[in-house]
Amino acid sequence: MKLAAAWLRGLPPNVQGALWLVSGGFIFTTNGVMIRLLSEQIPPVETAFFRSILSVVMLLPLMLMGRVKPWKSTRIQGHFWRTFMGTCSMVLGFYAISMLPLADATALAFSQPLFSVVVAAVIVGEKVRWRRWGATIVGFAGVLVMVRPGAETLQPGALIALANAAAVALSILLVKRLSDSETPLMILTQFAIFSTVLLAVPAIWVWQWPNAWGWVLAVGVSLSATVGQYFWVQAFKSGEMSAVAPFEYLRLPFAVFVGWLLWGEMPVVWTYVGAAIVIASALYIAHREAQLARQRRRAELEPPPATPVP
Repeated sequence: MKLAAAWLRGLPPNVQGALWLVSGGFIFTTNGVMIRLLSEQIPPVETAFFRSILSVVMLLPLMLMGRVKPWKSTRIQGHFWRTFMGTCSMVLGFYAISMLPLADATALAFSQPLFSVVVAAVIVGEKVRWRRWGATIVGFAGVLVMVRPGAETLQPGALIALANAAAVALSILLVKRLSDSETPLMILTQFAIFSTVLLAVPAIWVWQWPNAWGWVLAVGVSLSATVGQYFWVQAFKSGEMSAVAPFEYLRLPFAVFVGWLLWGEMPVVWTYVGAAIVIASALYIAHREAQLARQRRRAELEPPPATPVP
């Protein structure tokens, strides 16, 4: 393990980030498989409840040791609304995975950066120029190619998957607002606690006891989600976002292969075409945002113009 860690640290930062993200993508695909299998035994809202309460159990030692003190946060209201939106996205995502082929659910989830542009413009009031708007419109055209409204193949699961992507975009905005004063561990802990409380009544309402294999899957869903999030954070901590982000889309071939292997699912050609359009648009948006960030940093570092001597 130490040799592997030393070898990883010796690689260029962007290569490290790519390896973290590819590994995280495989873990998230495994997470989707376990959610799909568990949905055959219990409703997705109950799966989400297990995900939350097991996260509380895993974080409990840190709370007991004083590493994180959720009761001392001064932004409880902000955590609640972030958790409310994050919980909605989690439940919607679980339902989408249970209702759609794994590859289709994964491809539609890639529309989240498109919704983020809309959220930034409409809610935050950020100035979005024509290039990003153009890429966003093209990306949503790719979404239409995938869901094909009016076609007999349009499924409610596709609409739920898109609602999940929109909810994730809103949740990311709320996380960014909290992160100016709250640590990632505090945000994670508050989410685990509040989501457990929010999901308790709906889960009890539809409660079904899983069998022994179901309990294994429930623990696996929580563990893989936590580990996958850690890998995702490490990826963008190690490398530049514009260099690392494209590797996130390797989740799609992972999902296609696993869906074919376990369930004999093979997406129709329109899923591939639409996903390619959405991914290309998202990559352009990420590239453009990285360019603008570099321009802002250069502007901040440049000295102000000298005042002419009278």
